[in-house]
Amino acid sequence: MAYNMNSGYGQALQNYVASQVPTFGRMFVLMNSSDTDEENYQRMQETFPVDPNGVVRFFTSLASAYAAMESNNNDVLLIDGNSAHSYTGELAISSNRAHFIGMDGGDRFSGQGAKVQSTAGTAAASVIAVSGTRNTFRNIKFIQADDEATSQNVLKESGESSLYKNCQFMFEDVDELDQTDTYEILFAGDSTEFHNCQIGADTLTTSAARSGVAFDKIGSARAKCSLWKDCIWRVQSSSADFTFVKVIATTDLAFSHVFVNPIFISAIIASTSAVASTVAVSSVSSLVEGNVLFVNPATNAASFSTTSDNFKVVGAGMQEGATGNATATIGVGLVPD
Repeated sequence: MAYNMNSGYGQALQNYVASQVPTFGRMFVLMNSSDTDEENYQRMQETFPVDPNGVVRFFTSLASAYAAMESNNNDVLLIDGNSAHSYTGELAISSNRAHFIGMDGGDRFSGQGAKVQSTAGTAAASVIAVSGTRNTFRNIKFIQADDEATSQNVLKESGESSLYKNCQFMFEDVDELDQTDTYEILFAGDSTEFHNCQIGADTLTTSAARSGVAFDKIGSARAKCSLWKDCIWRVQSSSADFTFVKVIATTDLAFSHVFVNPIFISAIIASTSAVASTVAVSSVSSLVEGNVLFVNPATNAASFSTTSDNFKVVGAGMQEGATGNATATIGVGLVPD
């Protein structure tokens, strides 16, 4: 065979993966069966033949590829960045230490070439539901394509120490965006991290007073110690009551949660009656457990937050010696003189 894992291209690919996810696990490849005419499809088939133990390493089915990944083995799945990879129903990531990398060049907030999406008509509650420990996702666009009334989330996160980097979470069907309990991310993760991610999109019109990220219990799991670093929230909403982040109930989070350099932006479009949000982030009143700290936030909402219970903001407009509750104006974009 012209290609293998021991030299040339195969060796270079292994080195790249090790630099992104340094693990002892096995490598698998997911391609789209409609791309057999492409050179890299043929090359990957040669580079990833059945291994010496008889384990298949080249897949055209996301379900089969995930099933081949052994829990706690730190296996890596490389996802082709040219096509969408559909899953029938909700992809439940309950195993531990599984790593998913979109092979599209990386470093994008949106427009990722590696796309994982639900299949219309299958009542997928979410595209993926992550409940395992220390799973990672890089360079992937997750798309909720199902138009069923119950398909109300893109990501349902209740795992421990999950990592999302350069991923986007978005809806593809406007029928889901008129429900107040529809969220791009339903969040109850423990020590979960999001880096350089985009939550939402401003290409479809939200018409309900919903939220982009909802801190809400999933079963017995509730949010603990999350980090959101350098992420962007986008929406086009005809309802000014859309909030980018919301804590649903007093029991939904514990310990500390940190948002570093978050950007919350509403697209204002006259033809769709899309307006800016009145409040960027909000919480149930009387939040007595758990703390949320926003560092250098920015938004074009009318106010950043009207919540004082355990919501704190630093930077972005704060002035030394200022008195009173300034959270309403901190981080709010201004019209320059």
